[in-house]
Amino acid sequence: MNKTDDVLQHMDDALQTLGATQDGAEAHGTLVGLLCAAGHADKKTWLAYIAPSLDTTDLLQKEAMKPLEALFETTVSQLSSPLLDFQPLLPDDDITLDLRTQALGEWCQGFLMGLSLGGMVANLDELPGDSGEIIRDLVDIAKVGNFDLEGGDKDEESYSELVEYLRTGVLLINEDLNPIKAPPKGEASLH
Repeated sequence: MNKTDDVLQHMDDALQTLGATQDGAEAHGTLVGLLCAAGHADKKTWLAYIAPSLDTTDLLQKEAMKPLEALFETTVSQLSSPLLDFQPLLPDDDITLDLRTQALGEWCQGFLMGLSLGGMVANLDELPGDSGEIIRDLVDIAKVGNFDLEGGDKDEESYSELVEYLRTGVLLINEDLNPIKAPPKGEASLH
């Protein structure tokens, strides 16, 4: 099992302990959509959505929160990083293409729900830049689990292209909705 698969397994276990209906990929998509739409880190809204029956006095549930909190912090950091190192939390290539494709669709469903939770504008034509078009594409990708796959190299290549489109599309949406403000030109200093 690879590192991403380990993270997903910990997430899935934690979410199951919390009685959540989402799996790790969908919960991560929800978080990313919420962060893109809201423009700030709102851990409480995310946790209330993915684990509505959360009981912080329950020691098992409190322990199960640790991987969720770590993922939250990592995701906030990745989305605000100038290194553009954001990656959607999806299974590694050692998992069957069918399961990876299903996780990709669930991630996109979560992302769209997160946008809604964050108060995203209902009219996609009102969004800045290419965000509206990318979101429409993500609606289509969310349905990807419904397609029959042949399992060949072409399907693998298409999957890889979809994941990279998702990754860069999310970064573009985040930048369109939450532009990073550079310091004024006159105030830059070197130390």
